[in-house]
Amino acid sequence: MKNITKISLIIFALITKVLCFQLVARPGMIEKLYDTRVTNQLILAERDKDINMIIDIFDDSALFVIPDALPIYGKEAIVSIYQHIWRKGELTTIDYKNDSIEFSDNKIIEKGFYHFMEKNKESKLPYEVVFKKIGDRYKILEIIFGNAIEDSKLPKLLKPTGEYIVGRSVFFYEKEDTDINRILSFEIWYPANHEIKKKAYYQSKEVCTASAEFLGWPLFSNSYFALMFSNSFFNVPAFPDKHFPVVIYNHGYSGFSSVYQTVFEELASHGYIVVSIAHENESAILIKEDMTVIKTDRENKFFKSHSIELNGQEINSLQNVILNSNNTQENTKAYKSLIKISPIHNKSTRLWAQDTRAVIKKLKIINNKSKNLRRIFDFTRVGVMGHSVGGATAGQLAVSPETIKAGINLDGFQFGDLINQKIKVPFMFVSSNARGNSYLRFSTFINKSGKDCFHAIIKGFSHDSFSDLSIFKTEGESVIKLQRELITTFFNIYLKAGNKSNLKNLEQKFKKLSIKLNRGFENRI
Repeated sequence: MKNITKISLIIFALITKVLCFQLVARPGMIEKLYDTRVTNQLILAERDKDINMIIDIFDDSALFVIPDALPIYGKEAIVSIYQHIWRKGELTTIDYKNDSIEFSDNKIIEKGFYHFMEKNKESKLPYEVVFKKIGDRYKILEIIFGNAIEDSKLPKLLKPTGEYIVGRSVFFYEKEDTDINRILSFEIWYPANHEIKKKAYYQSKEVCTASAEFLGWPLFSNSYFALMFSNSFFNVPAFPDKHFPVVIYNHGYSGFSSVYQTVFEELASHGYIVVSIAHENESAILIKEDMTVIKTDRENKFFKSHSIELNGQEINSLQNVILNSNNTQENTKAYKSLIKISPIHNKSTRLWAQDTRAVIKKLKIINNKSKNLRRIFDFTRVGVMGHSVGGATAGQLAVSPETIKAGINLDGFQFGDLINQKIKVPFMFVSSNARGNSYLRFSTFINKSGKDCFHAIIKGFSHDSFSDLSIFKTEGESVIKLQRELITTFFNIYLKAGNKSNLKNLEQKFKKLSIKLNRGFENRI
């Protein structure tokens, strides 16, 4: 998070300002508000570094905004800023001047200028603080400095390019409601024909908080996700009287179901139903239908065992061969050895494939009974894709043409049982290529595929490019556009009869992309 020093100055400006206010209107009410409800608490909180008092002062949905930085949203995130500053011991001398106080319904709005020292230079910025009456007391609702609202431009998800409005729904089943004795949690993006007044937020506040805690991020680093809007509408009716192909997604290890919304919305707008699955004990969070979450403990045995296995010297050596050697025999030997010494990753790949099959069963029930999603699923056209371990899961399922008709592995080492079987559906392996000539080689699986099989290599992509995190990077828009079009084009070819899309044409449009076709299939597409 940039400008942490400036954030420190602003927070302590806030604390000092309340002490220095020259209040000019309605003295009885103001005295009660500041002397007994806010001012004393702020002063004591600053002096004693009492985080519990800070928690008491701010509204749960408080907003903190400064120039040249993304907003901080929610009490928990603002508290994390205080903790960060107090931990670093950043202090400064600030001279604060209040200009005006306005009264509006149950709010009080204060405006003025504050002065602060930064690198031995005095500076000043306008401020605005909004206090809201909650019950019989006032709490801080907004703190805005400078032209921060105008300057703090939130990142935006790329708009879908297809013809359909996008709906979104969440489904959650307890263990006792499944036939595999595991929680099933998944989200669905789908073609809709109805908008409501407000688009769905990109992530809920609960999701932002839980995911940051899981990743070990300070809460203020991603709190603004809850202020961003997606291009979807929650629980709107699906487009009627039409059956759509289904694409099932499995995230990378320790991800969660809404990490790839830019691609999900694009597919849904082009007439696909996208189902993104979370996995009990192995996803960062599980999202419930009321948008509350079940947090996963990163110290549980699943994450610990994966970490231990990945950090093994022999595994790293074998992965290095797979990433760098063009010798197919050498790669095959390395893959077989990798599978042999990776029982934990193989187990997860099989388990996630089991979860996927269980979700398909639930989808058939939803197709018959859901109010908004009734009779829109075409189960004769089901594709699967995934990132990392989720990509390996797609490969694991690609041997079952009775269930899956096409699949994509996005940058995942192919753990599981595919090493001893053949891919029986059209399939695409996608590799990131961030450095030199190092990228995942898949010749071991491509050469023995019984169907059309492709290898797409994307120069400049890293492993985490295959998620919405790309939005927040410098070249985010171009990165998202490439993978959206690559994925949509592939599924258009194999899940939509008569579609004339051409994968090879994408090489001309995206110079970072190269696509290798399985021998003997060059003239088919």
